Amino acid sequence: MDKFLHRFNLNLLLAVFLAVILWLFVTGDDITRTTMVRKIIQEVPLSYENLDQGLAVVKMPQTVDMTLEGLPSAFDELAESELEAYLDLTAVEAGTHQVQVRGKAPRGLTLISLAPRQVEVSIEKLQSRYFPVEVQFSGRPAAGWDLQKHSCHPVQLELEAVSSLLERVARVVVYIDLDDRRDRFEIEEMPLLLDSDGEEIGGVTVSPPKVTVMVHLAAEGETGPVMEE
Repeated sequence: MDKFLHRFNLNLLLAVFLAVILWLFVTGDDITRTTMVRKIIQEVPLSYENLDQGLAVVKMPQTVDMTLEGLPSAFDELAESELEAYLDLTAVEAGTHQVQVRGKAPRGLTLISLAPRQVEVSIEKLQSRYFPVEVQFSGRPAAGWDLQKHSCHPVQLELEAVSSLLERVARVVVYIDLDDRRDRFEIEEMPLLLDSDGEEIGGVTVSPPKVTVMVHLAAEGETGPVMEE
């Protein structure tokens, strides 16, 4: 009888112990899911808005860190597109400025802080200049055909950018491939902006964005006007 009671008490204690462990596991998981947490989201893309016409941002940080608070479930599958960090450049003039970083948190989360709180932004005035269009040919026309003349429209383009970029532009070139071409043809191409080393320059607004080139190829022995640009 004593042995039976002893075994019964051991089984009872074991059952109680397992029940307590299960209760703690369930309660702990529930507490975890309902406890607010904070997380730092690094390298959130930084944008800007409300920049006056005629100005351009030439230097600013690309990302900031964002601290958010919320339930763990709100962080699940959080997409980068839901995070917003930006600069309000309303009435900010040309020059170098310290601008406060602003942000918006996704639904279900609270924005706690942004780091850094302020960033340095360099702004310059846009300038415009006209550049002549240069047409360059590559490839060989079809057998028995030669380039007689060509023309382009427009013959010059307006480039708009900050002065530091415009000063780098040495040539505005349209490349035309003559490989296996014959007769007359017309083609529309986007020009390339090149510096003095032949490297392409970006970040410049080109107006109009494309150039139409008219090309006249003549058969061998056919007389025609002298080639012109």
